Amino acid sequence: MSIIKKIKKHGLVRSAKLGLSMIFRNAGRAYNKHRVRNAPTYNNPTAEDFVNIEINLKKLGVKVKDYSPSIQDFIQFQSAGFFPPDYHGGCPIPVWEEKLLEHWVASDRLGLRAYQSEDIYVDIAAGSSPWAMALRQHAGISAFAIDLNEVGERYKDLPYYRTENATATNFSDASVTGASLQCAYEMFAGDNDSKLLKEFARILKPGGKVIILPLYMHTHYCAFSTPEYFGKGHSDPVAIEYACLDWEGIPSARYYDGSALKQRVLDEIDQLGMRYQLLALRNKADLGKNIYCHFILEITK
Repeated sequence: MSIIKKIKKHGLVRSAKLGLSMIFRNAGRAYNKHRVRNAPTYNNPTAEDFVNIEINLKKLGVKVKDYSPSIQDFIQFQSAGFFPPDYHGGCPIPVWEEKLLEHWVASDRLGLRAYQSEDIYVDIAAGSSPWAMALRQHAGISAFAIDLNEVGERYKDLPYYRTENATATNFSDASVTGASLQCAYEMFAGDNDSKLLKEFARILKPGGKVIILPLYMHTHYCAFSTPEYFGKGHSDPVAIEYACLDWEGIPSARYYDGSALKQRVLDEIDQLGMRYQLLALRNKADLGKNIYCHFILEITK
């Protein structure tokens, strides 16, 4: 938009404030990137890394189960109308396929199609996702979306979109049939990853299930932070911290290695009297060229 058009739209004073705000934001970004210029930068695990991660898990006594969901079922889900065509930037954007896959796999593993009127599903760390609304409108499921941040304008008047802490929810004991986290568990910094497991043990019905995907893992226990947060104590001090220059607004994203996963998550699940399955998505290349999900954690009470 040209300067003249901006002034016509917002007025002179408002346009000036917006311009100054953009200048300060850009200056802040430039400063933060300069500040982390010598920091180690994050790289995703390679195909070989995933092989080595699974070898290490096996040595630790953790079984990884093969998982190859139906390609045709995924194609049908993409056209079923649960997500608008502009979701996450729309179909041309690489992440679109991945995000739809995550929700489809979660719904399939939870068996959402068989939910009855008394069954409650919770989309955890949902942000402003349309998923809960779509499940209610298209499938009649009693779905809720919760997030620490306030929901967007579109959902603010919907009582089933709630601003609350996932580690201390308002759901009653043994009231939830299923829940899922799509690209969110890695953001539960500090000891919130284990606190969330304790909350699952409280709110899930017997037989209730939670799906976490992707379960982000690496060859070593690490985390990445975007430049404005890097080096400011947001990551676990025993994890190697990397700078991620491609994004903004991420205090810390955790990547477990086998030992950290077993100690912080899997052993905790056992101690809480729940069960787990660790799945590996084997046919990701057939499901779409932009699919990166590899590990999926399934927790059952």
